[in-house]
Amino acid sequence: MPARVPSLTLRELNRALLARQFLLRRQRLSVVDAVERLACLQGQWAPSPYVALWSRLSGFERSDLTRPIDRGEIVKATLMRATLHLVSAREYPAYSLATMEGRFGAWRPPGGPALADLDKLHRSVMTFAAKTPRTRVEIQEFIADHLPPSAAKNERLRNWFSWAAVATSGLIWEAAGAHFDHRQLGRHVAPPAKLRKAAKPAAAYELVVRRHLGAFGPATVADIATWSSVRVPNIRAALAGMKDLRRFADDRGRELIDLARAPRPSAEVVAPPRFLARFDAAILGHAAPERTRVLPEAFRKQVIFSAEVWPTFLIDGFVAGRWTIAVRPKESVLELKPFKPLARADRAALVDEGEKLVHFYAPDSKTHAVRG
Repeated sequence: MPARVPSLTLRELNRALLARQFLLRRQRLSVVDAVERLACLQGQWAPSPYVALWSRLSGFERSDLTRPIDRGEIVKATLMRATLHLVSAREYPAYSLATMEGRFGAWRPPGGPALADLDKLHRSVMTFAAKTPRTRVEIQEFIADHLPPSAAKNERLRNWFSWAAVATSGLIWEAAGAHFDHRQLGRHVAPPAKLRKAAKPAAAYELVVRRHLGAFGPATVADIATWSSVRVPNIRAALAGMKDLRRFADDRGRELIDLARAPRPSAEVVAPPRFLARFDAAILGHAAPERTRVLPEAFRKQVIFSAEVWPTFLIDGFVAGRWTIAVRPKESVLELKPFKPLARADRAALVDEGEKLVHFYAPDSKTHAVRG
């Protein structure tokens, strides 16, 4: 790599990530703008997007997210890595197109299915869920009578069609399924016509790449591919057409790509205590070996287990422990589970932040506490 390429340390990469994730200083901007600048919000656990925004936006209240969800300005759908995300309606078509190939390939049985069969299934499912939201079970029961002959005696293929009917058909969740207190089976619905308008592929790939760099950069091509499930050739093509990029190197000499005007604070910038939501994207925005810019390797197995990513808290910008919350009518308690002893000042600041979070999370409880 040319000597003139600036090098960034781990702490500098950490501060860049925190700045773009609004974890150095809470921001004042609309929720829709925040969702776009954060490159969508992880939505596998209903309260997670609310906790994520509470930690990132000044004065955030639950209704600030619920209102745009109910207005259709933010939708919940299966997108990156075939997992659930909240995305703005105006960017949904681009994300849907750019991530389709990754979703299509997830858990796909070797040799099948035929694209014509899948297209036919998608059309029938869209019609089935056009006016009435449908549960996954209802969709599975519906497609049992619409499966192609190739799946009749192939259990793996039948199971894949059942999954693909929801994950790759373009269905979105009904609005109530994205609310903080949603705990029922998700119900899926065909998106309105404006969300079905196909994006231009080149523009869609560029938007997804640009959003990733803006939210998680500086990053490698592998980081973008891991986060998005977009194929590397499409990522490289998008990068080749972008003129506002800068190149860096990390402390191992790997090339990092970034938006020229994106924030890259000093390593010495103070990082306040922050609480990360379950499945928080600040942890999942990079290839697994590069998550050390926020999650020390020594703690990885305590945070990421199988498909689970536990709620964590940051001290000096890095994951330093997990947290849980028990909500009861009389008292709701946020429990801190540090991975190592906390300095007195760090614990005091964390408890102060935690007291605000438990009030936000359980406003109807009579009393609130932080322990641990």
